[in-house]
Amino acid sequence: MDGVLIDSEPMHLRSYQEILSGHGIAYSEKDNREFLGRKDIVILDMLKQRHNLERSADDLLAEKEAILARLLKHDSVPRPGLMSVLEEAHSHAVPMAVASSATLPTIELVVDTLGIRSYFQALTSGDEVTHGKPAPDVYLLAARRLGVDPLLCMAIEDTAAGIAAAKAAGMYCVAIPCEATRHQDHGEADLRLESLEELDLKALLDLPLETSD
Repeated sequence: MDGVLIDSEPMHLRSYQEILSGHGIAYSEKDNREFLGRKDIVILDMLKQRHNLERSADDLLAEKEAILARLLKHDSVPRPGLMSVLEEAHSHAVPMAVASSATLPTIELVVDTLGIRSYFQALTSGDEVTHGKPAPDVYLLAARRLGVDPLLCMAIEDTAAGIAAAKAAGMYCVAIPCEATRHQDHGEADLRLESLEELDLKALLDLPLETSD
């Protein structure tokens, strides 16, 4: 979702900056890079330990969610090419799911703000699985909810952690980095594009999506 449906990584960064600035801690885009693609509760627990914060990770997460919700409501716009890809996939009766490290309320807020919830048969959150990305759990759960063999699924990812998760699940993976993740290594993906506008969905649907691994 983040970086694929919307360019929300800057909003996540601003959320963390607001929280940490209240504790007198500076937090830069460079500081945030190691956490891209991971679950918020994992990130906040690491930040809590790193900066000796007294508040619980759950308390920090609640604050982060409130800040992020405010930003998403005002700044959410679909990534270039998203609406046409969703409509084309829908026209071919391709089942679709969101498989995100974000919390379910955040996922719901994004798809509802963009008006795209109806395209998805499942919304799957990192909070619903034991291990977040780069583990494959959230992708395997999404495939199970769709009733589709993971080997027949295609994942669209922008982070190295997400690509690793998709490939560990046995999925064909298309990497479409956003501005915040262009510095990462996307070499594990089966295909790398610059934008959803370049995604030739019909050609990919005509190809076998089973990997050779």
